[in-house]
Amino acid sequence: MESSFGPDSCELYDPASNGWSTAANMSSARYRLTATLLSCGKVLVTGGFDERAKRLSSCELYDPILTRWNTAAKMSSARYGHTATLLSCGKVLVTAGYGGSQTLSSCELYDPTSNRWSTAANVLSARHVHTATLLSCGKVLVTGGTERAKSLSSCELYDPISNRWSTATNMSSARHVHTATLLSCGKVLVIGGIDGSQKLSSCELYDPASNRWSTATHMSSARYGHTATLLSSGKVLVTGGFDERAQRLSSCELYDPTSNRWSTAANMSSARYGHTATLLSCGKVLVTGASNGSSAKVYD
Repeated sequence: MESSFGPDSCELYDPASNGWSTAANMSSARYRLTATLLSCGKVLVTGGFDERAKRLSSCELYDPILTRWNTAAKMSSARYGHTATLLSCGKVLVTAGYGGSQTLSSCELYDPTSNRWSTAANVLSARHVHTATLLSCGKVLVTGGTERAKSLSSCELYDPISNRWSTATNMSSARHVHTATLLSCGKVLVIGGIDGSQKLSSCELYDPASNRWSTATHMSSARYGHTATLLSSGKVLVTGGFDERAQRLSSCELYDPTSNRWSTAANMSSARYGHTATLLSCGKVLVTGASNGSSAKVYD
């Protein structure tokens, strides 16, 4: 069945069959959103901007069992290019982003139990299109991003217990619109992105124990605005984004931390960028938002 995708459309990736299928559409079209798997198995989508470039504070909840979307409480600030990280306590930390007139340093905490938002400590440096990754120790590693059109190599650590931020070692390359994924070994894999005008295929590994970075194998091609999701197998699925010619990608790659090698995965049904990809408890990956067109199709 041939059709096109819209920025409110969603897909499910099944690693067992290496295939894609359609999920229910979100109620709002969104770009530069976040999607976070909650402890209850639902997915929280926050912010972004719509097709009219309106910044969004609205949030939605996806129920994989009922395959439905419901409205969640709004954030206090509209933002896009932010991050949303599930903490060990079950709350979600939303970090920085862009508010339209300026890059944000503000952070918020979402409590799924009460469906309410509260204020968290500001990041040390305002940034957007950065990453925020929960480490095994319970802290959150924030990497890169951009501020005043400059790519950042700086990194920060958030401690949920003290509600404080501290500096971490800089990456070897400044980058934004990249990804950072916690591996089973406890290290963080940073993939691709942009450094100024240079599109990156390079990857780095952060070791929280030593607070040091090391080089990982490059992807087969540069990409940014992609996603990177840790699968149940321990591999990392990279989906979509832009290539170095600013062409939207439907292609996907798999990174194997054991061999430090990349391999090709099945293409998505449509090219996507600025989307999200969330591992569900069933082992499938939910891809939401930001693609061409207005409808969906199934690949399985």
